[in-house]
Amino acid sequence: MNSIGQYIESLINKSGHRQSDIARSVGVPRQLLSYVVGGKRELSMSMALKLESFFNLPEGKLLKMQAEESIKNYKLGLREGLVKELLRVNAFWSYAEVSEANVSDEELIEKTFIYLDLKDIAKLFELYPREYVYKIWRERMAVQGDYLFNLNVMIALYYFDIRQPEKYLKQIERKHIKQQFSYA
Repeated sequence: MNSIGQYIESLINKSGHRQSDIARSVGVPRQLLSYVVGGKRELSMSMALKLESFFNLPEGKLLKMQAEESIKNYKLGLREGLVKELLRVNAFWSYAEVSEANVSDEELIEKTFIYLDLKDIAKLFELYPREYVYKIWRERMAVQGDYLFNLNVMIALYYFDIRQPEKYLKQIERKHIKQQFSYA
């Protein structure tokens, strides 16, 4: 059962009606309502509006909940796919145990840039805001100097529209080194 189905089920239970009574009242087949509640079918706009009217909900509430859940599930699928691909290419070779649940967002972004191809990198921008991806790239990768220099030049140009990326990367590296020595 999905959260929209659970929410509708809670509304039905609070109302004191049976599912079949509500289905009849809103003019939909009982089996269809049962499928929606069970998470086997998505709400149609018509059914959502009828249920919102029946339960005196704000217009669009059920469809908004459904869309939010759909986005959440889509992003979870993207994230899981990226972790599986990173595991396949052995990107976590030095880690003891890795699963989708214990890979941080920062690690996922860094490893995807380093080990995966453009179509996978593009998924990062579906998962996270561009500013966040940029922040992680800048903090974890752009400061690494010669080690990832050519890759970082490509990332700076292609993903972040940085003009004169070589100069930019050297500047970031110098700033990082200064910061490290000021902490010592």
